[in-house]
Amino acid sequence: MKNKKQFLTTLSLLVMFAMGLAFRLMFLPAKTLDMLSYTLWYDYIAQHGIIPSLGGYSFGYNPPFIYLLSLATLTRSFLPTIVAVKLIPFTFDVLNSALIYQIVKTRFPDNNKPLLAALLFWIAPTIMVNSMFWGQTDSLYTCFLLLSILYLLKDRPTAAVLAFALSFAVKAQGIFLAPLLGVLFFQKRIRWHTFLFVPVVYIISFLPMLLAGRPFASLFSTYTAQAETFKNASMNAANLYFFVPQDAYQVSLMVGFPLAGLLLLAWVLVYGFKRYAITPRVLIISALVSVALVPFLLPKMHDRYFYPADVFSLVAAFFIPEMWFVPIAYQVVSLVSYQPYLFATDPQKVIPLMTLINTLTIAFLLWKQWTTTSQVD
Repeated sequence: MKNKKQFLTTLSLLVMFAMGLAFRLMFLPAKTLDMLSYTLWYDYIAQHGIIPSLGGYSFGYNPPFIYLLSLATLTRSFLPTIVAVKLIPFTFDVLNSALIYQIVKTRFPDNNKPLLAALLFWIAPTIMVNSMFWGQTDSLYTCFLLLSILYLLKDRPTAAVLAFALSFAVKAQGIFLAPLLGVLFFQKRIRWHTFLFVPVVYIISFLPMLLAGRPFASLFSTYTAQAETFKNASMNAANLYFFVPQDAYQVSLMVGFPLAGLLLLAWVLVYGFKRYAITPRVLIISALVSVALVPFLLPKMHDRYFYPADVFSLVAAFFIPEMWFVPIAYQVVSLVSYQPYLFATDPQKVIPLMTLINTLTIAFLLWKQWTTTSQVD
């Protein structure tokens, strides 16, 4: 009986892996507008050479992704362009699966739950669609956020901040984990000088481009340029800014950013000075609240910006089993929010309901964080 159970468990896990791989191969030929930009950059680098391109071409992304894209051009003699480009997020899907395995293993060192968590991530619809259908790069910065959490669980705060710095160097959305680090600073789990690694790592990430000849000042304009690309309070993000009319765009920024800053600061101070034990459960729920609350409170968020919440909610369900429905909620919210961009669905028909689900989910998470920290007071 025991051998039969082990066989069925192993078979189920193998089927999950095969499903994830099969869907990724099926999604591989898909070409979105974002993929068009990536392939144009790829073609430019392949045509002009890596060093001249790094030194003289203004890409729309921060250097780390461009370095990976440059390395991808080395495969142009034996891989089609779209395969080479999508191999980047595919690789980070694999790395993220391994990190989730390691994170859950800190809680369950002696059973199959870490492998189950990794494979659930591997077959999660939003993860597969984001990386292999859309060809997006959210798996890259989220990889370093997961690494930061793993280091925090292992009580290695300096390494955690370094991982966070790498995430922010990849994409601005890495900042979503900053409130959690603020809480840990006030809880005296992270020393103030450790945060100096963030600008240092950010600048170091520019070095290959600087050595290739890029002007120093031009490397700091990427995030500001990205912020000015769209003039919408919400790019189909499931938050309340979706309901802001276009003619109130500027007002939403003037009110939204300060208000979000105050609310996030209040969250940091409440949990920074509240007395409680920072157990793995507390750390994981706090990390999830951080990456879910920031894009919920900020204007100018995109449909993809709850990707870290998709991932962290899955991890949280293993640390706090009664939260099993939260990753399902985020799969629904994110996957449906992708539809207007990917399949020209009318956002007015889907985003309001997703915003309601997201609002209720975040309200639950805030309540759960409060009760969890109160239980260990």
